[in-house]
Amino acid sequence: MKKLEKVPFIRMLDTLLNRRLSDSECTAFHASYEEFIDLLHGLTVQSCKSSLDLLHELARLQSRLMRLRERIVEQESPQASLLKSAIQLTNFEIRLVFTRLRYPSIADPVSVEVPKSPLFLSEQFTPTDIMELATALQLSGAIRRIDGTRVDLATLVDVLSGTFNVRINNPEQCRYAVVNRKLRLTRFLDFLRNNLIAYSQR
Repeated sequence: MKKLEKVPFIRMLDTLLNRRLSDSECTAFHASYEEFIDLLHGLTVQSCKSSLDLLHELARLQSRLMRLRERIVEQESPQASLLKSAIQLTNFEIRLVFTRLRYPSIADPVSVEVPKSPLFLSEQFTPTDIMELATALQLSGAIRRIDGTRVDLATLVDVLSGTFNVRINNPEQCRYAVVNRKLRLTRFLDFLRNNLIAYSQR
């Protein structure tokens, strides 16, 4: 896992904080923000670090972002908007880790032995991509329970996680990260769609 305070999004903030961005810089800046969200989410969802180590890393990140906020001149700029979102998400992750420390039984439910699926997510994809798919399926009502009622997000995520051997501990947090993307909200769904179209045109 990269040190979050050293990722491209932070470096770009540092160098472009009070500059008027060109179109290409704005596109690159938003793309780096999307990468930052995925890394931040992966840090708390998939990390093998202890909760205290996570808090230390998140506190360093929070401090770095707060120092950058103090340097902002134009409060209505894209940089200011994305920096504000980054601080909010970081604070959310910190509260989540504190909750895990305070209520360990919530963070570590009793495990039930279930057969492992033979399917795995390819290396270029992340649990966030599965979360994008799960969110779209759940919101659309495309997936139903056996009695015809709509399936809840947690159940749908649990099924998809088991199917693809990925770990998504906090579906609501993951959905929040997905729907708060500022660029390419349907990145994974677009990838699936484009592949289907390419195959149909052979």
